Amino acid sequence: MQYELLKFLKCPITKTDLRFVLISEFEKTYSEETITEIKEGLLFSETGFVFPIVDGIPRMLLESMIDYADFISTHLPDYQAIIIRVEKEFKGLLNYCIQKNRKTKISFEFEWSFLNAAKKDRIWHDDTSKLTSIFLNETGEGSEYFKNKSVLDVGCGHGVMTTKIAEISKLAIGVELSKAIENAYLRNNVKNAWYIQGDLQYLPFQEVSFDVVYSSGVIHHTNNTELSLLLIEPILINGGKICLWLYHPQQKIIHKAILLLRRVTSKLPLKLSFVLLTLFVFPFTFLIKRIKGKHKPNYREEIIDMLDIFTPEFRFEIPSDLAAIWLRHKKYANIQITTTNQFGFSIVGDKRK
Repeated sequence: MQYELLKFLKCPITKTDLRFVLISEFEKTYSEETITEIKEGLLFSETGFVFPIVDGIPRMLLESMIDYADFISTHLPDYQAIIIRVEKEFKGLLNYCIQKNRKTKISFEFEWSFLNAAKKDRIWHDDTSKLTSIFLNETGEGSEYFKNKSVLDVGCGHGVMTTKIAEISKLAIGVELSKAIENAYLRNNVKNAWYIQGDLQYLPFQEVSFDVVYSSGVIHHTNNTELSLLLIEPILINGGKICLWLYHPQQKIIHKAILLLRRVTSKLPLKLSFVLLTLFVFPFTFLIKRIKGKHKPNYREEIIDMLDIFTPEFRFEIPSDLAAIWLRHKKYANIQITTTNQFGFSIVGDKRK
């Protein structure tokens, strides 16, 4: 974690400043530049929450005090007293976050563990070299537009897109719920691409602080798509641009059969679901795509596709006109659909000044 990131981070609840305590540093190389970064540290909120920095990544989930209890207790002698106070005062909020995030964190960490960027695995059947073009098409802007813009990539998953955005922008910050953020951070070699483990419903940033909010294929995997939109859009500056990619409803029989099957697989323990899918679904989908597909997937790419469909706890499909209504209710202008395909669409809007 670069020291510059500290000035952006706020308490996810109150949006107030955090007190930082350094534990250790290390050196990370970006292209030809080596930077001294924070490897381990603690961030203290006035609410009593403590957010650890572990392996160079700030862990800004509200439940991080529980997820990283061993780390925090090692460096904070009065950890037990602090966590008792926090759990007492914020019991309902903590339980809400733990419950809604538990399976989603596990699911997407497992899904993105199959991506092998070194072997040039495609992401959703596209070469990573095409991700910049995909981003520009989805946002409906040319690369010059982003030259002096700060971009928040909400739900960055594999993190490769965040890196591509950073290459054409002033700054790109990727926020990811799961530990997939660790591989994203490790493989990144672009200095102005930063990564945070965080909850999009409780973003650790001051409101009205980013020029662009980009979220591709993410908020429909939360417990409430509209609520998630309402909670991320305040981060955007007045006059800024929001871009969302969402699943839309499909009427094909095979799609309806898939949704019926995922009612079962999404409720099973992840490992059991993976075994069943690998035995009874993967051989058929992989073979069909290898025979018919223009871009033949390798087994890792097909596993990622399969897991993304069948294992997330939440998966909603949003009609494009409904998404437009959500943005109009928040007084966005220039709302338009920029891309569409069999699975979903991109919608953009400008936040009124």
